[in-house]
Amino acid sequence: MSLQKLFIQNTPEALSAPMRETFIAPTLLPVCCLCGLIRDDTRFPPALDCWLTQRTYLETHGVNPTEIAHTHTYCPECFRKVRETVQQYFREIGTSP
Repeated sequence: MSLQKLFIQNTPEALSAPMRETFIAPTLLPVCCLCGLIRDDTRFPPALDCWLTQRTYLETHGVNPTEIAHTHTYCPECFRKVRETVQQYFREIGTSP
C-alpha cells in the first residue's frame, strides 16, 4: 500500500459522516504477532489495554483492520508466554538473560 493511499484512507474525508464523528483510523494498527488480537487504543486510556479480534474491531469501528497498515506487538498473555519461554531457555543453558 502506498503512503499516499494510506494517508487518503486515514483522513476524515475518507470516512462516512457518522464515522468521522466517532473514529479516525490509526496510521498503524498494533496487532499481536502470535495470536492476532488487535489493541484498541481509541476507547480506553493507554494504561488499560483492550485487545479485540478482527471481527470485533470491524463491528466496533466499521473499519476493516486488514485495510490498515499493521505494526507487530505482543498482547499481555502472549508476552507472558514468550517471556516464560525465554527464561526457561536461559535456565537450561545456565546463564541469565
